Amino acid sequence: MDNISDLKIAALGLSGVAALYLLIRNVYAGPRLDFIPTVGPSGSVASYIGAFRYVFHAKEMFQEGYDKYPATFFRVPVVDRWSVLVSGKQLIEDIASAREEDLSFHQSTNEFLQTRYTLGRGCEKDPYHPGVIRTSLTRNVGHRFPDVRDEIVSSFADLIPLQGHDWLAVPAYDTMLQVICRTSNRFFVGLPLCRDPDYLALVNQVAMDVVVKAQLINFLPAFLRPTLGPLISSLKRNMRRAEKHLTPLVAERLKKREELGKDWPGKPNDLISWLMDAAQGDELTITALMQRVIFVNFAAIRTSTDTFVHLLFDLAAYPSYIQPLREEVEALVKEEGWTKASVGKMHKIDSFLRESQRVHGIGTQSLGRKVVKPDGFTFSDGTTVPSGTYLHATTWSLHHDPELYPDPHVFDGFRFDKLRQSEETGAAKYQAVTTSLDYLAFGHGVHSCPGRHMAVIELKAIVAHIVLNYDIKVANGEGRPANQYIASACLPHASAKVLFRKRQN
Repeated sequence: MDNISDLKIAALGLSGVAALYLLIRNVYAGPRLDFIPTVGPSGSVASYIGAFRYVFHAKEMFQEGYDKYPATFFRVPVVDRWSVLVSGKQLIEDIASAREEDLSFHQSTNEFLQTRYTLGRGCEKDPYHPGVIRTSLTRNVGHRFPDVRDEIVSSFADLIPLQGHDWLAVPAYDTMLQVICRTSNRFFVGLPLCRDPDYLALVNQVAMDVVVKAQLINFLPAFLRPTLGPLISSLKRNMRRAEKHLTPLVAERLKKREELGKDWPGKPNDLISWLMDAAQGDELTITALMQRVIFVNFAAIRTSTDTFVHLLFDLAAYPSYIQPLREEVEALVKEEGWTKASVGKMHKIDSFLRESQRVHGIGTQSLGRKVVKPDGFTFSDGTTVPSGTYLHATTWSLHHDPELYPDPHVFDGFRFDKLRQSEETGAAKYQAVTTSLDYLAFGHGVHSCPGRHMAVIELKAIVAHIVLNYDIKVANGEGRPANQYIASACLPHASAKVLFRKRQN
């Protein structure tokens, strides 16, 4: 059974267990939100019908709320709580610019992922790693780009072994997961670990474990989580498996740091070193640093893979884009070679990526926050939502709003490149890394995705490699594989194949 089927069964089963528990309890313990209109039934019992609907039809529920309650609030039931959605630029700006001590991104994320049980208490208590990603990692993308490029070339050669001029059917998701996992870890931990099959399998498995086990733990009553959470979680098993790969690396680094100083000669320029530079106290230990490496992998690998497989399906389904993309890559590589700067100038690829994220973004909602200000959070329109409320923005509906994007359901790969060329100034606002109140693929504001600069360069470099070296098309001429929606996630089809062959012209 594929991962999507497993997730669907798990989601339905867990929803049933949670709903049964809540129906027996028959008391909703969250903040009072009766003043906010509801999509679906709002009664204490009837709302669970909506919660079941949410599991497989969240996108449609969000669109219904977006249409009925424009530029304001609505709520949807999410089995164990209400989720409040906002639309309209001003309310989105209120969330994006709010202080962490008023609207907490970290508490919302930690509760969704049950971080202390699934990824480690230290990662929950001291979220210093986003700062490392935002600064040290991002600053070094250019310096480390030759390694990224080399791993892309090597992984494609290993994973797509073409013979002659024949087409080869490639399992898109599994193959691109390996490409991105290898490429990202070449940047994170370097050779030879980034090619170790067991290490790669581990970091891929962690992503699935965290999502599934976190939902199991979330469905438990709060008083049972400290007892049952560690038993449900795969954290101990995953960390034991990680120890044989990461402990020698981290231990050697810590030893040299102690003997030769923080900036010892020959210190590797990678994620482990950047984390060590930022870690303090108990975080500067083998176990804590190892957990951070796994956490960063969890945050990076699956999101980038889902995004890229969506893009690959678009590229295969709309082959007319391949030649102009190929010409762009050839011209820039001929003039400047393979560098971060040359990939940054690949505006058509950038536009294609941004449009793919707009149409098939991996989340139908974003800007998740929990109201933690004791007396509630007051929006600019005067509405106060109580402490404990969970907030999101309606990303999919926003990205398909015809007032913002003409013909929003039509895939126009060069939509943003045309907009960029039409403006003499401000063209940067159409780049894939740029967030805005109209474009939330990477979030927006103070908690926008810290790794998006590295991710965009990596994904663009992979696209460039594909169009320069391969012909691709959808298998069996069946058109673009359908997206699969589970709760608020928009997932690329897990078992679909794309045909590859060596470039013919």
